[in-house]
Amino acid sequence: MASGDAVRSSGAASTLSPGTGTGTGTGTSTAPTAAAPPSAAALSDPSTSPRTVSIVVAGDVLLHEGVVAQARRDAVTHPDGVSNGLNFRPALAELKDYVSSADVAFCNLETPLAPLGGPYSGYPRFSVPQEILPALRDSGFDACTTASNHAVDEGYVGLKRSLDALDAAGLKHAGTARTAEEATTPTIIDARGVKVALLSYGYGLNGLPMPPGKPWAVKLIDIPTMLADAKAARAAGAQIVAVAVHAGDEYVEAPNAQQRAAAAALAASGDVDLVYGHHVHVLQPVDKIGDVWVAYGMGNLLHMQHTMPKLTSTQAEALAKFTFTQGPDGRFHATAAEVRPGAMAQLSDRLRYVDLPPLLADPAVTGERRAAYQKLYDRGVKALLALGADAKGLTVVRP
Repeated sequence: MASGDAVRSSGAASTLSPGTGTGTGTGTSTAPTAAAPPSAAALSDPSTSPRTVSIVVAGDVLLHEGVVAQARRDAVTHPDGVSNGLNFRPALAELKDYVSSADVAFCNLETPLAPLGGPYSGYPRFSVPQEILPALRDSGFDACTTASNHAVDEGYVGLKRSLDALDAAGLKHAGTARTAEEATTPTIIDARGVKVALLSYGYGLNGLPMPPGKPWAVKLIDIPTMLADAKAARAAGAQIVAVAVHAGDEYVEAPNAQQRAAAAALAASGDVDLVYGHHVHVLQPVDKIGDVWVAYGMGNLLHMQHTMPKLTSTQAEALAKFTFTQGPDGRFHATAAEVRPGAMAQLSDRLRYVDLPPLLADPAVTGERRAAYQKLYDRGVKALLALGADAKGLTVVRP
């Protein structure tokens, strides 16, 4: 939550100590003016507590037709929050406390939004209900990244409609633009007085062309451009810079060469504080490069891919929270990092995001059901720790 009181996580979950990992607020856009550094007196005053900011990041919001069908069913059984016969809130209910506990939270809106009331379409060229936006906002998200391989599925008209709808819903966005000026203006969110920049880039457009005459409409991965944008965000007043990279080989749990090169360059720049990714639809490792945390792939957030044959790895999801503390030099440095495993589940006829730590801590969950969820939890933790991030300070929320 970018403003207001933080909400503490529910359930019996706790975190593992570093090295032992086993496994709604409103974002307010700020004008691009230089941030005044803290005064020397304030930094040297021992009675002044260092300022901290926590950031939650999540994976893809990928509204397959089955997800939309679930929202229609939930509109009947959960009448609160229904709009145009759709209610996406119940599917996201279990992640609300954790997402809202952060000072600012980001997810990836994978696909363009349809006109109100439709028509809607799914894979391979998506056009999805705008009603997902109030559900994301109610879940605690402050901003969505929009640079993805599906960004121009509906052309420039769909891209613009999506950004207009995000604005109307009070959600900030980064990665696509309606004008050349917007494309060069960094997205900066006020998180309890700290300016957090969000940058977003995608690897391509599924072979579709960039909107004619609008080469700036979608931010694509180009390391010199990314570095220049991060520097510009700093110059515009950002005190923390987070970069989302939509890339990788789908359904592969190891980052590819493009992901690694982008992460290494961003981490070495001195202008970037956090790198995270999505697109591959499975969990990928977390790593720390110098002082910069890199979460290569956060999996999905809301989707139906887990029902596809041979794609059970898409069922393991995660949220991650990174805490930054202002140091004596006035800069914010990462001081804590944790991941919280989750899963998509089909419970009877209900599609739900399941928060695994409190579920596995519940003694009433037994037998085959417990074994299935434990397997998902273990698989997720194995993928997240494949590069040894637990030895570098990452904690894993456990039952």
